[in-house]
Amino acid sequence: MSCSSQNSEQFISLFNGKDFTNWKLTREGAFEVIDGEMVTRSVGNGFDIYSDKWYGNFILRFEFLLSEIGNSGVFIRCIPGEMYFTEGVEVQLLAPWTPWRDDLHCTGSLYAHVAVQNRPDETTGIWHKMEIICDRNLVTISINDQVTTYVSVDTVATMAGFPYYGAIGFQGNHSNKKPDQFAKFRSIYIRDLDDEPDYVIKGFYEENEQLRKLAINAAVNLGKQMIQPLAEMLYDDHPGAVDCAKQALFDIVAQVSDPGTPSREKREVQRELGRTIKHSSSEKIKEHLRWLSGMIKS
Repeated sequence: MSCSSQNSEQFISLFNGKDFTNWKLTREGAFEVIDGEMVTRSVGNGFDIYSDKWYGNFILRFEFLLSEIGNSGVFIRCIPGEMYFTEGVEVQLLAPWTPWRDDLHCTGSLYAHVAVQNRPDETTGIWHKMEIICDRNLVTISINDQVTTYVSVDTVATMAGFPYYGAIGFQGNHSNKKPDQFAKFRSIYIRDLDDEPDYVIKGFYEENEQLRKLAINAAVNLGKQMIQPLAEMLYDDHPGAVDCAKQALFDIVAQVSDPGTPSREKREVQRELGRTIKHSSSEKIKEHLRWLSGMIKS
């Protein structure tokens, strides 16, 4: 079944099949839109495309088709440079045209970092489904509903220092040994886990400081809807999680207290703080929330 058939409202389309809205090309002509598909031909390295929005934790689903010696890839959590990503990792997409291609460099691998545990179907000229899940330090790659690669990136020495947040990209086809080769993509959907409050809050309990900071940033981006769940976390007996909740609450309020913030947004946050104060059973927490509310000047 095509990935375009999404039953969950949590998935949104990243590619409209008409143009490159929501995407940035590194070079003009790197990709084309043909018959509702994103197509890259034998153009060489550096001809890539990246999402405008950056993502930390997500589920990405799409379909891909490679020509006889098609050679492409999917960049996850990458920091795009002028010509190529400067940090991040590539999920390989490579036709089986060479006998020297091993499990560390084949389709479904984290290229040169993590080999596939299960070799996928690499038949060219037909559409395959791929799902990439980035769940904090865990990365899961599936092809045609079968897991090919599962890894905790924290355990991979060569990935030390790689970012947990960045753009999603597709690599320009670079099959230079034969002309007229290509890679095609369609039905590109994403579920941004950092848009889901329950998921974000779980990140406050992570031991990894970078992951905790990303969870705080996600909570702040969600804004006023996080005020009540964050206030409830102040009752928690996990000191680290409580500190994260306090920081996120402060940052949400500080963000709207900026003089340039529209008065309507300020009132909405104050109302949410008021509702949360009303339902809190702790006088200490109520006092903290009142103090935060006092930071907002209409």
